[in-house]
Amino acid sequence: MDLHIHIWTNLEYFELLNKGKLLSQWKKDRDLASFFMQNFPGELADTISPQYEINFMWIREIKKRFWPEAFNKISWIYYWSDNCEYLVPYKAEIEKAIEKFWEFNKNFPPHKVRTFTLVTPYVWDKMLEKLEETLDFLNNLKTKYTIEVVVNDFWVLRLLNKKYTNLIPIFWRLIHKVLKTPLIDTFWYEAHPAGELIKNKSEQEKLKLRDEIVKWQMKFYSSSEVNLDIYINFLKKYNINRVALDYMEKREELFSNKENVDIDLYYPWAIIFTGRLCDTSAIENPSRWFYATDDICPRTCNRYDVFYKVKTNWYKMVQRWNAWYRSELNLDFLKQEFIENKNNRLIFSPFITV
Repeated sequence: MDLHIHIWTNLEYFELLNKGKLLSQWKKDRDLASFFMQNFPGELADTISPQYEINFMWIREIKKRFWPEAFNKISWIYYWSDNCEYLVPYKAEIEKAIEKFWEFNKNFPPHKVRTFTLVTPYVWDKMLEKLEETLDFLNNLKTKYTIEVVVNDFWVLRLLNKKYTNLIPIFWRLIHKVLKTPLIDTFWYEAHPAGELIKNKSEQEKLKLRDEIVKWQMKFYSSSEVNLDIYINFLKKYNINRVALDYMEKREELFSNKENVDIDLYYPWAIIFTGRLCDTSAIENPSRWFYATDDICPRTCNRYDVFYKVKTNWYKMVQRWNAWYRSELNLDFLKQEFIENKNNRLIFSPFITV
């Protein structure tokens, strides 16, 4: 398994890469965490956000679970954002990003060939034309390495298969379904068997029934569409060899036994849901509250996030633009067989990507 980094919709992060600042040269975890907090102010809320705390903890967790020198080399660059139409990358922005990517390769020669992966959101008609200009540029780019495109939209997938065939599609976490809402975390859930099942049953028998329900619930929550043969056949039909999954604690089977497809494991921010209603845009303009973002957005999400105190012991919930996220930190639930698979990737994002 290789370590990759997902950076955001601003070239200043490429500047940090090219200065070696994202390749850890620190001796202490706290030093590295402090660096991120000082150099990424645009990714943090005006008031103290849980992203500060999570930032420190995931650095320590990756080093503990994998390699103390985990940040000394970055194998891959994932660039841009994945779940808002108005964050579609413009051609001019990607042209500059490619130049910075080449500069990064020159300054820090990789231990193996790096690939540039463009992350795209779902799109409607309004922004599709802009995205096509970007895809056309990348499709005709003369490079020694392949270029990948993260797909969160079936129309974008069709374009890659029919028109921009030099680009390699990856099925990303929005188009690939996994249950992640906090309402279904039933690790200590008090399941109640139906009335007929518990009729004339002792308390011991009722507890046994409840445990059986929870076992099957957890089996269901630890599954995804990649577990289905019909889905694997669909991926093959459209030349997709790689699927992204959010890392979820306590769901070891979610990432295991995917023999027919390679996995991008996204860490530590799992997306819960997304939609066309953007509460973040209403922070500076209350009239936009609970309204679909049908106009070009001012990208208020670059300056704010909204976080919530929920009754949980192990994760934080954060809203950014039109989506909600949850932090997932404990990598002990990742099986060794997954780590040893050289085709798998760990995609880490220090902060929620905007």
